[in-house]
Amino acid sequence: MNYVKFSKCASFLKFPSFFRIRERKGGIILNSIDIESKKFLGQPKNFVSIFNALLFDGKQVLKPEYLKDENSELVMNVSSKHVDIIKRYEDGTYLDLFVIESQSYVDQSMVARVMEYESVARMRYIRQNFKKHVPMHTRLPMILTVVLYVGESKWNAAKRLSELEIIHPGFEDMFNEFKLNLIELNTNHKYNTGEKATQDFFDLLRMIYRKQILKEDLDREFNRDALYFAYVVTKNKELLNIYQKNEKGDVKVCRALDEMFEESTNKGIQMGIKQGIELNQFEVYQTMLDKGFSVKDIASIFSVSEESIKKLLMKA
Repeated sequence: MNYVKFSKCASFLKFPSFFRIRERKGGIILNSIDIESKKFLGQPKNFVSIFNALLFDGKQVLKPEYLKDENSELVMNVSSKHVDIIKRYEDGTYLDLFVIESQSYVDQSMVARVMEYESVARMRYIRQNFKKHVPMHTRLPMILTVVLYVGESKWNAAKRLSELEIIHPGFEDMFNEFKLNLIELNTNHKYNTGEKATQDFFDLLRMIYRKQILKEDLDREFNRDALYFAYVVTKNKELLNIYQKNEKGDVKVCRALDEMFEESTNKGIQMGIKQGIELNQFEVYQTMLDKGFSVKDIASIFSVSEESIKKLLMKA
């Protein structure tokens, strides 16, 4: 990323940088994810770490001390269904307008929505800072939006505008492409945030969604705020239990999760065996019925109740 120093010449204006984190979870009213997102991601160290993870692989290029709260009118919600966390980054360097939207479910129209947000933000910035027209040689902050997807299911929606719209042959060169910058926390890719709290949050979500704990993480201690935010996002009750048992400081969580995953796996195996047995029984009963045996006859042969046979046949 290229940094352009503010010029003292009259032909350049000194524009601050703006960062925004958007939290979306259904309706207009703030819910637990909205509230906890503002608490957790709104902390300066956590805030800049998301951008450092995306742009600089966790290197501390952006510093939390340069963050300032920003007037939300610049990027006021287009649809009134989002909660904004807006910060201004101002260190004497010309940076860009960055946006993070924390998304908990797959939205097929996300690429179009983000494009709309950015367009509205640009025009509002222009109207708020210039009377009529942007002066010659004036440079506006670039807007970069990142979608932080915290859901469990695979993101299968469009990541480019060309994947959402029909581009007819011969129009490719005229089409204005728009790319969605997406961070998925349910994949094999591990992001480095350079900040313990956000790194712990990222890793907890990956562990829970993949149901896998690495041996080296068994005794790892996690940030308590990250633990609670992960609970709010995933609704994993084990995380809540651990959070409530530890009132302060970092928390060991992996061994409890590992036991939970193992128990869940064993239950799944037992359920599979049971379903296999029931399927085999159904096939035997159905074959006998097809050959003219009555339910009463089948019950007598296998020493089971007529009711259990009828129940299994109805379930299948």
